[in-house]
This record gives sequence, C-alpha cells and structure tokens, in this order.
Amino acid sequence: MKVMATPAAKKAAGERKLDIIKITGTGIGGYIQLSDVLNFRGINATPLARAAASYFGIDLEKINTGKNKITKADVLKYQDNKKANIISLSGIRAVIARRMQESMQQAPQYTNHGEVCGYELKKFMEVFKGKCLEKIAVKPTFSDLLIKATALALRENMMMNSSFHETYIEIHEDINVGLAVALDEGLIVPNIKNADRKSLFEITSDRKTLVDKARAGKLLPEDYSGGTFTISNLGQYPVENFTPIINLPEAAILGVGTMVDRVVPVDGNIGIRPMMAVSVTSDHRHIDGATCGKFMKKLKEIIENPGMMEEY
Repeated sequence: MKVMATPAAKKAAGERKLDIIKITGTGIGGYIQLSDVLNFRGINATPLARAAASYFGIDLEKINTGKNKITKADVLKYQDNKKANIISLSGIRAVIARRMQESMQQAPQYTNHGEVCGYELKKFMEVFKGKCLEKIAVKPTFSDLLIKATALALRENMMMNSSFHETYIEIHEDINVGLAVALDEGLIVPNIKNADRKSLFEITSDRKTLVDKARAGKLLPEDYSGGTFTISNLGQYPVENFTPIINLPEAAILGVGTMVDRVVPVDGNIGIRPMMAVSVTSDHRHIDGATCGKFMKKLKEIIENPGMMEEY
C-alpha cells in the first residue's frame, strides 16, 4: 500500500519505529507531515483534531475527554481553557511592570527598616475619628495620619523630597505625598498636594476623594502627577514589613506594615504595645543612610506623639 507522506515524516516514523499507515495525515490530500508523526501517540483523533492540535502546538495526550475519539471541538475547548489562564499585560499593569523595572535598573536602592509604637496613634485616632465624622462626615484612616506625619518629617528633611537628575539634584519646594491605591488592574498613586500645609481634615477629605476616583477610574492626570514622595501602606493585611520600590523620579518611598502587639519596655517595666514596622527605600545616588535615618527619626517622633500634627 502506497503511503502518502513527506520524506521527513517517513524518516521520523522509521526512527520511532511507528507504523506510518496508522498515522492520519493532515496535509493537502491527506499527506502525512512531520508534525503528524511527532504528534502521533496512538491516540484516536479525527484528522481535523490532529490538524488543530498541530496548529496550536497542543500535545493530544494532554486532552482527556473521556470519549473514544478526540474531535476538533475538544482541541478548541482545550485551547480556550489555556487562554483562560493567561492575563494580557496591558494598560495599568503594563505601565507598572515597565516603571518597576526601570526603577530597579536606574536607581541603586537600599532600604532602612525600623519600628514605631502605635499606642498613642491609636488613641489619637479614636478622638480624631469622632471629630472628623462630625466636621466633614468622612471616616478617617491611619493612612491620613501617616500622610500628615510623613509630610511634616519631609519638611525637616527636604533631601528626601527630591529627584536625581544626571547633572543635578532637584529639591522640590512642594511636598506632594502619594498613596499607593490597589486596583484590580494594579497600583496607582494619586497624591495629596502640599500635604505639609493641609490640616488633617483636609487630608482626610482629599484622600477619600482621590481613592474614590481611582476605584471608579475617574482620576485626572493632575491627580497622579507631580508626586514627590510615596507611601505604601499594607497595614490592613497580615504583612509586618516589606521592601517597597521607589516610584521614580521620586527619591524615596515609605512602606508601612500592620500593627502587631509586642512585649516591650514601658516606663521601666514590661508592657504590651502595638508596634508598627516602617521601611524606607531610598535612591543611594544622592541619599545616604544618615539622611534617611534622620528622616525616620523625625517620622517616629511624630507618629509616637501625634498631637504634633495638630500644631500645623
């Protein structure tokens, strides 16, 4: 019996000791091609199924239908299921991927880790929450307090509120603190303009407006451009500490973990206090450890003495 097969197909069948007569050809006129031999596993499949499997690069052995013969429909269904596990990299996620890669490639980054006591901050929040609901009808978050505390600490450590350029360092006059907001598509960082000069009520109102706009996909370019420093707050998750990546062209970023009760010294005795890990990643091209350390020291002072925030 004459077998219609390409030379490559015959050679491959011979090397594999396969009976080429049993192989269904998917080429024009039923010709057996090399791909038909390579896909052949003694599996009962229609010619169209084999052709589809060859086109998509699918191993027919991976298709388990429970039927006697695999059809083209079975192959197409398997291909659709494969696509369901693929997330297209586009939009916000593509931008994030590019910016994070650029950040790690362009800026030599290092992270200082510290810990602050949140005991006074929690007490302050209970009082401020009532005032805030009464005055502006918005429930505040710890992010609001962190934005204000960070802005005040930046005011006294302006090198942290800067950007590195090839031939100069730009120290920003305005302190625009961004807050990383998690969306299904990825992160976006709207920022509070002139956060050091705003009251806690103004910051709380601005933060709610920006977060609501971000989640509704209604942010304007001015809402997320012009940031000079970023906060990534994972306090609502069981994350104690982490290493944030700088949001270029900014020079540094603050990462905040969840509060955890710990046994610590209290007035010469032993007590339990809510402790919060803080991590600051900086651009080592122009910010050294001492500069970052001074910023963290001031930030710790303000967080542990939150009444200072109402003085501005």
